[in-house]
Amino acid sequence: MKKTILFAFIMMASMSTLFAQGVAGGRSRGDSGYDPMAKPNIVKLNLSSLAYRNIALQYERVLGNKISVACGVRFMPNGSVPFTNTLDDIVTSGGDSSDFSAWKASSLAITPEFRFYPKHAGKGFYLAPYFRYRSVSLDLPVDYTDDFNKAQKINATGNFNSYIGGIMIGSQFNLGPMVTLDWFIVGFQYGVTSGKLDIKTTQTLSANDQSELRADLQDFKNSANTFNNIDYTVNANGGSISGNFSALGFRAFGLNLGFKF
Repeated sequence: MKKTILFAFIMMASMSTLFAQGVAGGRSRGDSGYDPMAKPNIVKLNLSSLAYRNIALQYERVLGNKISVACGVRFMPNGSVPFTNTLDDIVTSGGDSSDFSAWKASSLAITPEFRFYPKHAGKGFYLAPYFRYRSVSLDLPVDYTDDFNKAQKINATGNFNSYIGGIMIGSQFNLGPMVTLDWFIVGFQYGVTSGKLDIKTTQTLSANDQSELRADLQDFKNSANTFNNIDYTVNANGGSISGNFSALGFRAFGLNLGFKF
């Protein structure tokens, strides 16, 4: 992860150096009188991500009349996983007893990007190709009551890393001489994710239980094309599941309040 962060900052610094002479000698105010280089630095807070316990900051640097580079960092502190109450309701309605509310997750994402503005850098419509590195940590304990009315517990812990490339369509508005509103309209992306879950049980699994669990995992692997590149181990105390998968995705409707200087 340190290498990824270092690469992002080196890329931004190199591009800034490359364009420095051209920017200094050829900036233009355009027909509107707007000067992209008057305040070329913008620091932003993603307001919409706060609803999902994500703290997302972005730094954008204008390099010329129509181009800029940016780097975003998004962090989600360790906390509860959404929709666990719904899972509890589903399991309870089926006659079983469990508690998914103790599930915890945390994540970190780093997103360097290049921006092209058809009119003026830092203002108006833009296209932004980007790369994203994301790391997600999971702690998924499950307390349940088995068929013999005995309390049991399963605990799964793991980490997943994703490498994603995509393009964002957005628009940035100047709300004043020092304030901007950056709207992430929609983005399309493709990424590869790899990771591993280690599973431990309080109940020792019999040879028959282990055999049934292996059969279930193999059936899942055979039936789910997206997750067929997985490996698993099963033992008397649980086991592990590891693998990787790729998927298409999208980003949409992010509102970022910015400060220009």
